[in-house]
Amino acid sequence: MRKKFLDRYSESILKSFFSDKNQTDKNSELLISYSRKSEIPSMRFFYEEIDNFETGKLAYSENSVVGFFCSVVPEEILLACNLHPVRLCCEDFYCCQAGEEIASGDICPVVKSICGKFYNRAYEKVELVIVPGTCDPKTKLAELLSPVKEVYFLDPGRDCDYLKNVDIWEQKYRDFFEFLKKRFNVVAGRKQLLSARKKTNMRTEIFRKIYDLRARNPEAISSFDYYSMIYASFFMEIKKWNEISEKVYKEAYEIKKDFNRPGVLLAGTPVIFPNFKILNVIDQAGLSIAADIQCTTFGRFFNPVSIDEDTESGIIRALTLKNIAGSICPCLLNLEKLTNLIIDTVNQYNIQGVVYYNLRLCQVFDIQTAIMRQILKEKGIPFISIKTDLGKEDTGQLKTRLEAFKEMLTSHRK
Repeated sequence: MRKKFLDRYSESILKSFFSDKNQTDKNSELLISYSRKSEIPSMRFFYEEIDNFETGKLAYSENSVVGFFCSVVPEEILLACNLHPVRLCCEDFYCCQAGEEIASGDICPVVKSICGKFYNRAYEKVELVIVPGTCDPKTKLAELLSPVKEVYFLDPGRDCDYLKNVDIWEQKYRDFFEFLKKRFNVVAGRKQLLSARKKTNMRTEIFRKIYDLRARNPEAISSFDYYSMIYASFFMEIKKWNEISEKVYKEAYEIKKDFNRPGVLLAGTPVIFPNFKILNVIDQAGLSIAADIQCTTFGRFFNPVSIDEDTESGIIRALTLKNIAGSICPCLLNLEKLTNLIIDTVNQYNIQGVVYYNLRLCQVFDIQTAIMRQILKEKGIPFISIKTDLGKEDTGQLKTRLEAFKEMLTSHRK
């Protein structure tokens, strides 16, 4: 039985915001420009797939399409149930404007963008949406989307202590697994979970090679190509993404370019197409993104699902270890983990500074800025905080600040 989040009257109000306007057709020109900049032939496939996804032309497999938000939702459980998982996180300026009607005021622009897409019928093929309770705006998102789609609310809590919470998390994931099996009338268990884990671990293996290559030479794969690859992974079948990414890696490995720009680590709010504003200003300021510590990239891909026992319970516990206990989301209680990751990555790859990116109105990222600045200062790591929104009005100011940061890094290197 479908869960009711709202009464009929509230649902009728939200349904009145339905529109048939396409808010994403303006992104095709952006994709063409990024594709032309790329020096890697296989990247063309990813850009074409993104265009097909954005314009609603993407041909999915025959499996039911299930949308989800946030890396605490285990893709392996969706794959084990023979479903096609699609990550629906969105940072689109035009969709954000459309979403103002549903989520007005000083609300997270990601939530506004999501509302704009859903209420403009961008996700008609999605049968079910998994909404996690990781932050307050996403918790309310379950209510806002319930008149549009069937919603499953997955609330793991916000304490990332594994030993204290693993039994609770296992039960949450097990309940989720049982719901999907019943909802889609599938038989799934240990064998299917192991098969799904094999696919995602292969993706991790390829991602790690790409991550290491970029960290040692950021010019091999541009930040635009890198984040476009990540965005394509939101909706592509994993096997196909792995295949094309392996080609991208091999082609990029053969590119020999001198690495002259200061390399920085980008942390903070995730970068999601088409909002490549921070990538543009960093590039224009003469800096290169050598590495990142963000939930949609490093946090989602870098660690494999490692199991101690291949029972169904052991696999599900391993999923909680990766997706919840290992999460770098600031909504969970893990600031120490995040700062240690940043420090270790900077030292491992000899990165010259940290750009901490905060999408305006995301308080959980903003609130850690002062602490992080002080910790990195004590470690002698240059740090700059960039707070902005989805608009372009402040790009000149941001570029000036980053150019000054580059000068500081250059003099520091000498």
